[in-house]
Amino acid sequence: MRQSIWKKIVAAAAAAIVAMTLIGMGISCSYAYINQYRQQRHRDEAAMALCANQCQTLLNDVRMLAHSVAENELVQRFYSQDTHEYFETIEAIQEIKETIHLRVHIKNAVLIQGDQVYWSYSPFEPYFKERLSEEWYQEIKDEREAFSRVHTCGYPENSRYLTYLLSIPDKGTPDKELGKLLLNINVQYFSDIIGETAGLSSGYFVSDLRDGTVILGQGNQETNIRLAEKMAASVQSEKKYRGEMEIGSGDKGYCLWSAFPDAGIGVGMYTSSGLLFQYSEQMRYFFVVYSVSTAAAILLLTFLLIRKFLQPISQISAAMLDFSGGKRKILVIKTGDELEMLSCQFNEMAERIEEFIKRRIQDERINKKLKFDMLMSKIHPHFLYNTLNSVIYLARRDHNQDIEKMVQSLILILQDGMAAYSGKSCAMLKEELEVVSAYCVIQNYRYKDKVSVSIEVPDELTTAYVPKNILQPLVENSIYHGIAPMEENGSIEILAEQREDMLDLWVIDTGIGMDEEELKRLEQNGKGHSGVHSIGIKSIRERLEYLYPEHYSFEIYSEKGKGTTILISVPYQKDLSLLREAEEDEGEIHEE
Repeated sequence: MRQSIWKKIVAAAAAAIVAMTLIGMGISCSYAYINQYRQQRHRDEAAMALCANQCQTLLNDVRMLAHSVAENELVQRFYSQDTHEYFETIEAIQEIKETIHLRVHIKNAVLIQGDQVYWSYSPFEPYFKERLSEEWYQEIKDEREAFSRVHTCGYPENSRYLTYLLSIPDKGTPDKELGKLLLNINVQYFSDIIGETAGLSSGYFVSDLRDGTVILGQGNQETNIRLAEKMAASVQSEKKYRGEMEIGSGDKGYCLWSAFPDAGIGVGMYTSSGLLFQYSEQMRYFFVVYSVSTAAAILLLTFLLIRKFLQPISQISAAMLDFSGGKRKILVIKTGDELEMLSCQFNEMAERIEEFIKRRIQDERINKKLKFDMLMSKIHPHFLYNTLNSVIYLARRDHNQDIEKMVQSLILILQDGMAAYSGKSCAMLKEELEVVSAYCVIQNYRYKDKVSVSIEVPDELTTAYVPKNILQPLVENSIYHGIAPMEENGSIEILAEQREDMLDLWVIDTGIGMDEEELKRLEQNGKGHSGVHSIGIKSIRERLEYLYPEHYSFEIYSEKGKGTTILISVPYQKDLSLLREAEEDEGEIHEE
């Protein structure tokens, strides 16, 4: 569908503006996301560093406190005795309670001396002694100083502890162990530390480095488990205690973590890409509204300006359409710029084109008539002279029937020439073959039956239409240039066959033929011997090109001493539809 130029320019400008707007929006949103990513990353790194420092401080404080308790004189005196009175035990437990009561992260302590177990919550109850048979204690009982894995405790209900074990040596004999001290750390305190520092992160977790299990956490549970396993694997394989890793499962976020291998735990916090995208939503919304508003304003202004500037072009376009339809319109444009000059030049051009077309039509008609007349209607005077001399010779010898045949053949050739002169550009194949036969009759009287002509054309092809006078010149060339120079007789064979929608015409002679150089010169120059209706190879090609533009083929095959074969392929036509336009053009010329 045809569109006006101003609409195309507006559409192109709109597309460019929209594309630039989208690119700008994309860059702006990407910048907002990257900026938000960097800021959040910076906050998370600071939070992770603070969290790791606080956790490490807590663990160091537990160690320091345990050593302080172990070195206490009252505790040393308590462990130096094998049996303890009630008040001695209460005094030792009370001393420990006073030492640890300011550490909110330490919930209770346990004194172990041989089979005697004293729990700071209830020194004489056997509850905690029974817990010492569990796996968490069995793993560290032979260590001098170690943290246990996280374990549960019934008091407070469902509480979870990380226990620090310290072997209490004798001050006088350091290698002698007096007993063991257990400090139970409330694991929830680690959650409080990381929860306070994590801030806007998507989630956090505390994990056991021994098996990669999640002790506690906040956020997506599957994500916590997956990240805890990755952290445990990094610590065990790479001996790395701090780092960063991707969240995974299609999430392009990140996770920061720190491990404390001596305590067997690690902490991590992560921020998902979805959260980062959500944080930048307000900035993206601003950029979208700003970009759309700006693009709409620019589009409106561009539309108005382009329409105003291109209105004269629409007038010129309409005038050109009218002119192409045969209506001449005088343009009057007063813009004071190049468009006004263009309108004036259009008016002058239209006037000159009208004059030129008139002259061109007249010249073209004259040129076509002259060219077609030259191609179709030439009779060589020498041929006519030789034919009449042959008639006189036969008359003197009283060959009346031969005279009659020769004159009839000559009349047929002359009639064919008159038909060509009248503008008839094509004929049935049988009519062309009759002309060829008549021509061969005359030539046989002249050359004393030196040339034999064989025509093998199926009857169903004789009614096909072919260009007039394309076979006779080829037969003439075969006689004059192929067979006449030979001492012995020769033959010419004319064949026709249908190949799909094409009609193939063959003219094959047994003349002297041509070598490659002669054949090349003939194809380049296209000049043949002159004779009745002889237009030469070049003229035949020009006429075929005129009648069948790019829908024909003309091929020459020849070998020195063996003869020449010419193949002409034209569209197979049972009527004159393909040639109608050419005949009508010629008819108009003749009518004038």
